[in-house]
Amino acid sequence: MTRAEAQVSQAKEDLLISETNVAQQEIVLKNALTRNSANTAWLDDVHVITLDKVVVPATENLKPVNDLVAVALAARPEIDQAKINLESTQINTAGTRNNLLPSLNAFVEFTNNALAGPQSTIPGTPPATPALIGGYGNFLGQVFGRDFPNYSAGLSLTIPFRNRVAQADYVLDEIDLHRKELQYQKAAAQVRVDVRNAVIGLQQARARYETAVATRKLAEQTLEAEQLRFKFGESTIATVVQAERDLATDQSLEVQSMANYTHARIGFEQAIGQTLEVNNISIEEAKKGQVARQSSVPDNVSAPKQ
Repeated sequence: MTRAEAQVSQAKEDLLISETNVAQQEIVLKNALTRNSANTAWLDDVHVITLDKVVVPATENLKPVNDLVAVALAARPEIDQAKINLESTQINTAGTRNNLLPSLNAFVEFTNNALAGPQSTIPGTPPATPALIGGYGNFLGQVFGRDFPNYSAGLSLTIPFRNRVAQADYVLDEIDLHRKELQYQKAAAQVRVDVRNAVIGLQQARARYETAVATRKLAEQTLEAEQLRFKFGESTIATVVQAERDLATDQSLEVQSMANYTHARIGFEQAIGQTLEVNNISIEEAKKGQVARQSSVPDNVSAPKQ
C-alpha cells in the first residue's frame, strides 16, 4: 500500500506539471492570436480547445528528394528575395557598363520664327517690308503661318577615354554582382540541405514512433501476463506495480514520439515552403482582414474542466 500510494503521489505531480504546461501554451497561443492580449483581462478566462488531434499517417508517400527540392526552390521566400537582389544588381551593372561605351546622339530641331514691329523713324533708314510692320497680332500670324521656319539636324558622338570613375564603378558593381550570385547559390544550397535534413528527420521520427508503439504494445502484454501470474499466485504485487509503471512510461514515450513526429512534419513543411498551403492560410485574406471560410466546431468537443 505504501508503494502504491507513492506511485499515486508521483502521478499527481506529473499531472500537475502537465496541466501547468498546457496553461503556459495557452498563454503563448492567445498572445500570438491577439493584438493586445495584455490589455484584455477577459482572455484569462478563455481556454483553447483543440479541434483536431495529432495523427501519424500510415505511410508518408513522400516525393523524391529532387522533386521536393524543386518545390522548395519555387516556394521558399528567401530564394525569391535572393533572385530579386541578383536581378537588381544585374540591372545596375548593365547601367554602369553603358557609361564605358561610346554614345551617339541624333537630334532634329524645327522652329518657327517671327519678325514684326513698328517702322523705324531714323533718317536714312530704308523702308521696311509691309509684312513686317505690325504688333503682337502680326507676330502670332507669322508664327502660325510659318513665314520664317528654321530647320536643323545633327549627330553627336561621345567616345570616353580612360573614364576612371566609370571604370571603378563598373568594377565595384561586378564585385557586388558576384557576391549576390554567391548569396543566391548559398541560399539554394541551404534549401537543398534543409529539405534533405527534413526528410531524414521525418523518417527518423516515424521510425521512433513505430518503435514506441511496438514497445507500448509489448508493455501491455507484459502487464497482462504479470496480472495473470499474480492471479494464480506466481507473481507479486511489486512486480505488477512495476509492470504498470513501465506501461505508463511507455505510453508517455509514445505520446512524446507522436509530438516529435508532429514537430518533424512541421519542419518538413517549412523546409519545402508549404506551411501556409498545408494549414489553409491565405495571405490575401490576411491583408483584407476577412476569412472567406466559416469555421466549424465538432459536436464531440466539450469545454475543458476548470
